[in-house]
Amino acid sequence: MSVQSRIARLVPGPHRPALVVTLIIAIFAALFTASYSLAMANPKPHNVPIGLVSTVVTPAELKAALAEPPTTTFLVSTFPSTPDALAAIEDQRIYGALVDDGTAGTLYISSASGDSVARLLEADAPVIETRLGHPVTVMDTHPLSPNDPSGLVLFYVPLAAVIIGFLGAVQTRTHATKLTLRGELGWDAVRSVVAAFAIVLTIGVILRLMPLPFFPSWGVIALTMLVAGMTYNVFRMLIGARWALLPTWVVFVLISNPASGGAVAPALLPPFYEFIGRWMPTGAAVSAIRDLAYFPGHVHAEPFIVLGIWLIVTTGLYVTFRLYRYGAGAPGDVVNGAIRPLATR
Repeated sequence: MSVQSRIARLVPGPHRPALVVTLIIAIFAALFTASYSLAMANPKPHNVPIGLVSTVVTPAELKAALAEPPTTTFLVSTFPSTPDALAAIEDQRIYGALVDDGTAGTLYISSASGDSVARLLEADAPVIETRLGHPVTVMDTHPLSPNDPSGLVLFYVPLAAVIIGFLGAVQTRTHATKLTLRGELGWDAVRSVVAAFAIVLTIGVILRLMPLPFFPSWGVIALTMLVAGMTYNVFRMLIGARWALLPTWVVFVLISNPASGGAVAPALLPPFYEFIGRWMPTGAAVSAIRDLAYFPGHVHAEPFIVLGIWLIVTTGLYVTFRLYRYGAGAPGDVVNGAIRPLATR
């Protein structure tokens, strides 16, 4: 039997759904591998902001000392004093700073701002010493938790939040098909709050993997979970329960997570990932949790605004589509995935 005849037998028969799923999974497997590999496999510093406090070392000299390999680029800003440079590190406007008086220098780094950049600067300290001709001491102003020396927990916590967030929405609507709109929204909120509590309790209190302030971190993680679940809910209303998980997976797993800046500092990500990461839910969650855990005196509003906008938009869209299709009552047509197209009632 020829290959064409075998395909012809498979496609029209009961094997067609399995064939379609297999092809889609193969495509998504390739996209998943490519996305994470492009973002994290070969991080290259570009336009990394650092500071300089010195009357004898020029920004050009510092850039020359750090220009290994040649593709590495740094943006050097001068500061009038050491406290000014340290304040810029605290505010996460720069990743590190060299303070040099011509006879000795101190290279301040901040592992919590980005462990990958901190390790890069620390590795360049011997080169700086050689170029300047005097000792340079490395000091970490914001070290990571000793139980998380690579800072990966900062990546895993938001990653878990978004995945559990949309999978929780999937399971709730699969097994609780008779909920009203109010019931659906209520359980979305309760599920997010309970699961976020479990994460913070486990990571911050029991295992002590990183210094999570309990209530603020609980709120950020719950908000992230709720955003992920609401995003799935929107796609479920638009294209139906059968395929809604795929675009949700694209938004969070293929785009938002590798661009988050949790595993690799934003300054080391490719330009596309660096730009989009701060506006995606996972990137906003990483920034918010980093601020709360390691920079409590300099918490930025931007990640909270980003998460808030995502929640308002996705919830508004979901409620609008849900009311249009089923009203506020229980959507009986959802049973067994038999969801009508948006254009029909």
